[in-house]
Formats: sequence, C-alpha cells, structure tokens
Amino acid sequence: MLKNNNEIAIVLCGHGSSFNLYIQDFKKNHKIIEKKITTSCYICFIEKNEPNIENCLRLIKKKGVKKVIFFPFLLFNGEHFEHDIKSKIEELSKSLSLKIKLIEKISLTEEVMPMIEKKISKIINKSKTSILATFCSRSKNPKVSSEQKKYTQKIAKNLNIDKTYSYFVGEETKFIEEIKKLKNENYVLIIQPIFLFKGYLQNKNMSFFKKLKIKNFHVLNTLMTSNDIQSLVVKKLKRTFHIIN
Repeated sequence: MLKNNNEIAIVLCGHGSSFNLYIQDFKKNHKIIEKKITTSCYICFIEKNEPNIENCLRLIKKKGVKKVIFFPFLLFNGEHFEHDIKSKIEELSKSLSLKIKLIEKISLTEEVMPMIEKKISKIINKSKTSILATFCSRSKNPKVSSEQKKYTQKIAKNLNIDKTYSYFVGEETKFIEEIKKLKNENYVLIIQPIFLFKGYLQNKNMSFFKKLKIKNFHVLNTLMTSNDIQSLVVKKLKRTFHIIN
C-alpha cells in the first residue's frame, strides 16, 4: 500500500479502441491496480477514447498535482511509444510545468516471456510436434516484427518447441497455408495473440481460429488476465512512487 500523496498522481495510459470490450477490460484492470496502490490513479488513451493524454494531464494539473508517474500499457517500441507518448510527455511536461516520470513499459522478453513459458510448458505434449504462432498489431516500424520474432524464437528455444511462426493480425490465412504444408499432422498448436487487453484485433484473431476445425490447438488469453502481469505492473508503480515521493 502507498501512502496517499495529493501532490503525486499515477496515470495509466492505454492505446484506446472503438471496441467496447477493450474499455471494459481496461477499466476493470484500472480498478484492480488502484485498489492495490491506494493513491490517485487516472487513466488516459493515445487515441479513439477520452480522456486523451493532454486532457488528462491538464485535469491533473488543475487539481494541484506536481508530480506524475506515467505508465504506458504498451509492449512494443513502435510509433505510439516513440512519438505519441515519449515526445508528447516531454512537450506537456514543459508547457504544464509538471514533473512527469515515464515508467519503462513492460518488457516482452524480460518480464512477460518467463510467465508465458510457464503456461505453454503445461500445454506441450512430448509425443506430438509442438508449434508456436504469435500474432500482434500491424506496425510500419520494423522493430516491432523483429522483437516479436525474437520473443517467439526464444520461447521455442527454451521449451524445445519444434516450429515457430510470427505474423500480424490479418495474416492468419497465411499461417494456415503454412500449416497445411506440414506432412506430420500429429502436432499441438499453441497460438498467442500478443495483447495486454481484450480488443478488436485480439477478438478478430481469436474468432478466426475458433471457427477452424483444428484438433489440439490452444489460444492463450490476453496478458492482463494474468495475476502475475497485474502484480508486475503494481510493483513497477510502487517502486517509482517511493523513489519520487
């Protein structure tokens, strides 16, 4: 528990979505985190939902807050993180005379991967060929696909998974075509949509595979359904709060 300090506020920033399930899931996690932290905790979104980043920070400033701990719910170093968050935070910090501490996002390979490996290890059947396929949001930034592939291949190496595939959501049919080429049909297929919250793309990906008549396939849940990931976020926030308080 943190001692409430009216001069310090925590902001949880999500991507935003027109899909109602995303908002519900994000707000549900906001409440869970706020209860564990017990200090002022606000939310904002990069796009599509309100409040946006600027409006949220302006509201906080009016309430007399002097320091902000800003946590982005993102997994990749794509355009949103580099331009929509980092650059905007720097600009608003100066224009609003507000000290904003940007917390490092969740690390896919360092923090998420060990937790996902535990889940996947329970699914793998040694008598079958194991296949891991990951899907994430499409990005023009080559760093995203590179990080996704590295993450997928590391899991495969650590767990002795036979085959791996990495795609953007929307490329599911390409993946199925690859699967059809396999001569050995004695396999277990593990699919991980790499998303923190339930949303349009995650739902699209999951719905595609549920319609298929494939035996022995498993689709992993979104990351924020995991108590371990929720606890990870809380620890990051508490650690930063104690440093700047």
